[in-house]
Amino acid sequence: MVKHFGKNIVEPFLQSSPKEEKPFWDVEENVGFVDILASDGLYYKVWNSGTPEIKQEVAEILAKVRRDLNSLLIYIYRNPQLWHNKPIAFGIFHTFDIHIPCWVDLIDTLLCSKNALNIINDSCVKMDKLFEYQEMTPNKDGILGLNKPKIIGTKKVDVNGKTIDYEIAEKRKIMLTIRNQRTGQIKEYYPTIIDLAIHEITHTTCNDVRWKEDNHMPPYQSYHTLMRQ
Repeated sequence: MVKHFGKNIVEPFLQSSPKEEKPFWDVEENVGFVDILASDGLYYKVWNSGTPEIKQEVAEILAKVRRDLNSLLIYIYRNPQLWHNKPIAFGIFHTFDIHIPCWVDLIDTLLCSKNALNIINDSCVKMDKLFEYQEMTPNKDGILGLNKPKIIGTKKVDVNGKTIDYEIAEKRKIMLTIRNQRTGQIKEYYPTIIDLAIHEITHTTCNDVRWKEDNHMPPYQSYHTLMRQ
């Protein structure tokens, strides 16, 4: 949301990449998948291999990732002393906007309600802005997780008294490797899957919208450290 952009809190750290017809990291996200209904009442895209029981388990794991990352964001929201007066604040507000876009209408709910997780899902579904988590496409490039930016636009932003064109993604999708691509065995949730999920949501916080050979340069680590803590 534009109102969260402010002086001295946005760094022009983005780096353009050459145009390609389809970059290697832009893995398939539709063909080869099946939609599976999880116990949270939401559908998840699961790679269409393995038994029905395995595919159901993968969907349940993705639902657990949603629950845990939303719980993380609620905790961060309820503890502004950790970030509100720091440069990291921009990234946190941006993450709220992307992952729980209904948050502005749910301020009291996020602060107080014990049912905040269910309310977030219901509200986002009604807004047709539910954040997407899905299983990673099997690939030969060793890509285990991906945070795909969608609808990249440009905003005029004041950085240290200078107006710049700042690229920002309006939507994102997180893709996670849930199964060993060679054996098909489901990986352990703690620490492997949840660590990967936290790693990927940090790319939302950094607003990484372009491929970079090393996209874990500053300010990535400061955001990631906060998320893990």
